[in-house]
Amino acid sequence: MKASVMLAGLLLMGCGGLRAEPGDPLDRGQLELRFSEDFSQRPSFYHAERNPNGRWKTNFFFSFQNTRHPRGWESRTLRPNRELEYYGDPNDGLNPFEWAPGQLAIVARRNPAMRDPLTHGLPYLSGLITTEKSFTLGYGYFEARVTMPVGKGLWPAFWLLPVPDVRGGVPVSSGQQELDIFENIGRNGEIYATLHHDVNGKKKGDGERIAVERVDQPHDYGVLVSPQWIIWYVDGREVRRRLNTDYHRPSYMLLNLAVGGDWPGPPDAATPFPARMVIHWVRAWALKPGLMGGKGGQP
Repeated sequence: MKASVMLAGLLLMGCGGLRAEPGDPLDRGQLELRFSEDFSQRPSFYHAERNPNGRWKTNFFFSFQNTRHPRGWESRTLRPNRELEYYGDPNDGLNPFEWAPGQLAIVARRNPAMRDPLTHGLPYLSGLITTEKSFTLGYGYFEARVTMPVGKGLWPAFWLLPVPDVRGGVPVSSGQQELDIFENIGRNGEIYATLHHDVNGKKKGDGERIAVERVDQPHDYGVLVSPQWIIWYVDGREVRRRLNTDYHRPSYMLLNLAVGGDWPGPPDAATPFPARMVIHWVRAWALKPGLMGGKGGQP
């Protein structure tokens, strides 16, 4: 998600001998629940001053964090992708979220504050939630139940980033690793599952297109990270696996609905707005002791 321009050059290939029998089920008996959000109550949004204990942060770790800073918009979109959305902060009056008991919708629509220079003229308002400030986990299983919107230029994603380093009190990237549990570019019937490596300080993606029937209906999307394997699951069944060569730092979770960018292209007249990415729940489990190696079809 962080560098869409690289997605065009991904090697979209099968997993060959690394894959176990297709559709192997996840063994949840080997997991210990560490994080659970079912949105039964209103989500708690992080704000450095107003709600420093909030669970969900609504911008990226890099650049200026204050929305009132003239360059605060830089942490609320992904400029390298040339995306068109501004990720709003409900604490500061631009709320891209709709909550109902049991679900949180990230809503993308035309930016009502496009004339406000603080949103940098970005034409769409949308949302991002991350656990950067509230929850991180090393090896484990990460899963969310999501219903995606469909339409040209829409780019929903669920992904992991390694915890950033802190230098001089400022968080900085710990490397180019990234793990995309799913990305979708507005098309029904498919997702992309991608592992990004750090190769001499540059991001190199290894992705695969996965067929998923009706992404506009709810499905469970997950990834298991162990010292040896990274395994993607849809509805509790394995869909892809890769050897884990360099993804070994604790991670936090991100879910977002981007609009536009080099990979999906801009919306067109048929793209439905408002567009809603509905998150029904988010969970994370640690691996029990002993599940840190792996042979054959098990992680």
